Amino acid sequence: MDIKRLALRITVIIIMVFAVSSVTEYSYAYWASNVTVPSNINTEGDVSVGIFDYYEPWASDGVYVTGDQVTHNGVIYQAKKDNPTKEPGVDGGWSSQWTAIG
Repeated sequence: MDIKRLALRITVIIIMVFAVSSVTEYSYAYWASNVTVPSNINTEGDVSVGIFDYYEPWASDGVYVTGDQVTHNGVIYQAKKDNPTKEPGVDGGWSSQWTAIG
């Protein structure tokens, strides 16, 4: 009888572990198959962890509000007003609508 209870407890624990791991919101595990790694590569490396900013590329038909940031020609720009009409860094008078920040 005790062995049956132990087996049942272990089974329940295993099921719970799999159930919780399949619904975890932030999972950083990735599965890969059929991956061939060349034998002559260095398998050591650095991993960076942090918050990385992503800026959408500027688009002529984009809708922007004050404070939106975009990239254009390798520079980051921030909108000074809603719906700027000038191409940042290019059209004359662009600096009245955009600020180059990086």
